[in-house]
Amino acid sequence: MIEKLKSAALTILVFLSLLQSYLLAYSYPKFDPVTPDEYVKTDLLGTQGALDDMLFPDQLVLHLGKEQHSVVYPNSAKYNEIWDTVKQRFLEGFRKTTTSALNLNWDDVRGKQQGVEVRFRDGLPLHVLQRTMQLKGDLPSDTDLITRIWIFAKDTNEVRTILFTDTANTVYEVVKANFTTKDIERFATVEADYTPYKVTAGDYYLPMKPINVSSYKMGYTQFTVDQMKLTFFVDPAITRNLMERDGTEIYTDGKRGLQLKNEQHWMTYSDPVAPSPDNKFDMRENLLSAVQFINQHGGWNGTYSVQKVPQQRLLLSSQAFLFRQYYDSFPIINPRSENIGFIRITLQKGIVSSYERSIMTPDPRNMIRTEVQLAGGEALDELLKQFSTQKTQFYSVFPAYRPVVMSQTIELVPAWAVELRDGTYEFLE
Repeated sequence: MIEKLKSAALTILVFLSLLQSYLLAYSYPKFDPVTPDEYVKTDLLGTQGALDDMLFPDQLVLHLGKEQHSVVYPNSAKYNEIWDTVKQRFLEGFRKTTTSALNLNWDDVRGKQQGVEVRFRDGLPLHVLQRTMQLKGDLPSDTDLITRIWIFAKDTNEVRTILFTDTANTVYEVVKANFTTKDIERFATVEADYTPYKVTAGDYYLPMKPINVSSYKMGYTQFTVDQMKLTFFVDPAITRNLMERDGTEIYTDGKRGLQLKNEQHWMTYSDPVAPSPDNKFDMRENLLSAVQFINQHGGWNGTYSVQKVPQQRLLLSSQAFLFRQYYDSFPIINPRSENIGFIRITLQKGIVSSYERSIMTPDPRNMIRTEVQLAGGEALDELLKQFSTQKTQFYSVFPAYRPVVMSQTIELVPAWAVELRDGTYEFLE
């Protein structure tokens, strides 16, 4: 009996072995697709941000009629009132044309008619602006960036809306919008002690008297090396550390790299991405991916605005975005491109290939605030005259904060910033 059981068991094992051999030779395994996380999700270091909150104009130019103008900046009551109204109104139908074809006397529009210019320093695509403004219907598929939205009362019954682009003389006339003459009247209503501005040949506006602004001095905190290693590497234990002669620290796991310039409080992260087989990309999707990545890798150490987006007319396999940091009403500008002031991130098909930013976070506790004045009128004209003798090619002049970083504190000093034609910045001294 036992021998029969042994023989049966042996027969079954041989049969199963033959079956297994057949399955291995003539069948294929079924794979369930698994999408690995490209990035490491870790404890959040900074605040979270939403793209919609980063799409705001750097200034609003008010045309009051009778050759009078003024400018309001973010975080002021007048600015918030106007920008909120603009976002509530809808714009529909965008007819591409030229400034000359509109048959408008722009000197009269600027000087005699009431209106407002919504200005985006470097321009934004319409399909990105659609996230914060009510742009209805089909949007133009062109690659132009919108730099200004000029809303003005043509007469007592008609309001016109014109969108200016980064292409010379190319504009879009809005076919239908629900702005009213009452809106324009409200935009052009200012306090009796408002600051008058004048337009310059370069199409930027300067105050005709000094303007009151605030200077700030505060402490700051810094990301630690351990925090950043946990943020950027899957397994921080296998990272190697290299020290350059200039004091720069480099951490790498063999693929990703993290460069720390401790004296400049600056970091650069890189993750090589294979070249794309084509140059097709979706700017809006890449922009959303950039915001999501920053939310998970350092967060936002303050208020930021989308300042520079890649020109879509250029056939690039990757896209670089720049987010400019603001404090109070003005951008933080550092000509040395270090310490603080911006976040730059480059993506290719939604994957981040490089990411650079400050590792400092301003700490407003025990902050010291001081009221100061920025030059205006003849004093500002003289500063620009002296600057022009050395630098003749500049694009615009605007109020900004110049950061002065000490070992334990940071000071934000108001100053007039000059944007040069090559995209760099200097200050009027």
